[in-house]
This record gives sequence, C-alpha cells and structure tokens, in this order.
Amino acid sequence: MKVIRSIFVILPLALLLGSCIAEDYEGPDSNLPTRTIIVYLGGDNNLSDETERKIEALRQGWTYTGNKCLIYEDSRDGARLLRLRGGCRVTPTPYVETVREYGAENSASAETFARVLREVADEYPADSYGLIFFSHASGWLPAGTLQKPGIQPFSIGVDDRDAERAEMEIADFAAAVPDGMFDFILFETCLTAGVEVAWELREKTGYMLASSAEIVSPGFTPVYPSALPLLCDTAVDTQTALEAFGRAYMDYVTANYTGARRSATLSLIDMREISPLAVRMQAALRNHSAGVPDLSRLQFFDRPGSYGDYPALPRFFDLDDWAETIAAPEEYAAFRSQLSRAVVWKAATGTFMSGQNGFTIRRHSGLTTYIEQDAFPELNEAYRQSAWYRAIRGGDR
Repeated sequence: MKVIRSIFVILPLALLLGSCIAEDYEGPDSNLPTRTIIVYLGGDNNLSDETERKIEALRQGWTYTGNKCLIYEDSRDGARLLRLRGGCRVTPTPYVETVREYGAENSASAETFARVLREVADEYPADSYGLIFFSHASGWLPAGTLQKPGIQPFSIGVDDRDAERAEMEIADFAAAVPDGMFDFILFETCLTAGVEVAWELREKTGYMLASSAEIVSPGFTPVYPSALPLLCDTAVDTQTALEAFGRAYMDYVTANYTGARRSATLSLIDMREISPLAVRMQAALRNHSAGVPDLSRLQFFDRPGSYGDYPALPRFFDLDDWAETIAAPEEYAAFRSQLSRAVVWKAATGTFMSGQNGFTIRRHSGLTTYIEQDAFPELNEAYRQSAWYRAIRGGDR
C-alpha cells in the first residue's frame, strides 16, 4: 500500500492560504457535532465507469463546515482512498485529494471493507459517522442463488477483478461494522430494503435508507450535487436529513424521467424499531399453517427472469402484504402499527421498469421479505439459517 498526497485539481490559492485545508475552519457551524461520511464505491465490475461520475457529483456537492468526506473507490484501475477538500471561504471550489493508492484488491471482501472503516475512523475521528455504499446487491440472498449464466450473483458488493467473481454476503458485511458505528447507512444498491438486511444491521446503524426494488442507473448521481449537504448537516436531526435526501431523489426521478427510467422505490428505516417488529412478525406467524401459500396476488419488487434466474419466480415480496395475508386481524393490526414505527418514510413510483419485464407498484410498505417456495429448496434452506428467520421463529431476538 502506497501512502500519497496528491490533488486532482491544482489550486494555488489553496496552497498559499489554505485555512480550511489546515482544519482551522471558523464559522457559524464550528460548534456543531462533527461528522465523517464514508462513501464506499465497489465498482470493480461493470459499474466501474459510474464511480467516476459519482465522485464528480459528490465533489460538486461538497461544502466544508468542519466535517469530512472520505471516498473509497475500487474500479478497473485499482483501489484508492480519496478525500473531498475545499468548499470553504478560502478555497470555494471543492476538489478531490488522493490519500492512498491501494492497487488491485477485492472490495467485495469483508476484510477490505472492515479495514477501510477502521482506517477512516482512526485517522478522521468525528462525533458521528455516515456510510454511503454503492455496488451491485441482491439483499440477503446468499452467493450463487440468482444463477445468472456465466456470472455468479451477488449479495452486498461485487468484485470482478479475478476470474472468479467475489461477493460479500450481508452477514459478513454486518460483522465488519462495529456496533453503533453509523448514524445512517445509505444503500445505493438494488433490492436492499429487506427486513432480513435490516435485522442484520439493527445494531450497526441508527437509520437505513434503501430500495425495495432495483436502483436504475445513474442512481443518486444527479442529486448528489444538491443533496450531499443534507447528509453533512449535523444541525438537522438524522431522520429529517435522510427524508429530505430521499425526497430529492424521488422528485428528480419523477420530474426528469419517463417510461422505464421513471422507476424508483426508497424507504427510511428506524433500526431501533426492528426488534419489536420481529416480535410482531412472530405473533403473525403463530397461527399460520406450514402449507405452501398462494403468492400470486402478493406485491413483489424483483423482475423474475431478468437476471438469468430460473425458475423465474419472485423472491422479494412486500412485508406488509405478506403479514396481512397470514395474520389474524388483531395480530395484523399490531404488526401494522409497529411497521409504521419502523418505516418512518417511504416513496415509490406507480410502475417499475414498464415494458422491460417490470411491474405495477400497488403496495409499498418500505420493507420486503423472502417467502419460502417449493421451487427454491436450496434457497429455503439458506433462509432458515438467516438471523431474521431464527428471530421470527422463536430464536434469537
């Protein structure tokens, strides 16, 4: 690993005066709690080109108020740690500084992910931390379960550098994060607003902002220039800031896209409410028969058959729709009340990927769930090993 200090854009004024670079920013916000945001761009795959565009969008949105933003980028050219600088009175134009060059490494490794978190926390300490995570994802699904021909599937993060694709499963992702480290985790990834994911991360972060369906490219890139400051502003409570970020994205999608591109789901989860939700789900399941359910009328959020998957059946169902189907009325009412406390904000377009094996969104509770099906015996077995399954079936809570 080579430690360097280089600046992408040479700014003589910053070099001469550099008061904000020297970390002695003085202004109206200087007494606020500090925050370090970590942006983890796992783009050593077919998303490599997107990482550069996201870095530029983040640069445009950077304003220095005593906080810090570190960007780990893994692309076809190798991995590096970057920092957003400038954006202050002395150096108004933000720029990107290279802090470290790592060379070729596996960004979909839990060990790499954990190392990056440790390095940033040790070298850029703050009162609070936020994480933006970008890569491929398929929620809680274990490696090898989408069965895409010629390409192994993914869970949270993908690295294609070696001949065999590397993936990071959600349990390993969660284990890499120290308990209570983050005020929020923002997932710019597909199919991540699953209750199984939320359960794994319930002790790692205060809030999770994620999508029940896929995130259509270019994702959050168009709103980073205007919405990144929302995530940095510690004068605003975290929930309010994340809601505002989510609205900015949804407003952009609905105002600027048509047809299949006008497709988005987003929800904000209060992780303190996930454990009580498991208790309510356990009660909802208490009188449910073990027979194979009729899933044909349930809302789902994936596009079966679009990933080379076979059999082409849904795997990400709306949690509220499922609970209402299986629970007695009084149990469902208690579940629904708790769900409203867990999902504090949500939004969705009316359709998703219309004309491209898409679907109508008639119901969007903000959390999805897997439901066992006879067509997926191996996936069913993997699901029974998940922490969420054990929680709702009477195991750990």
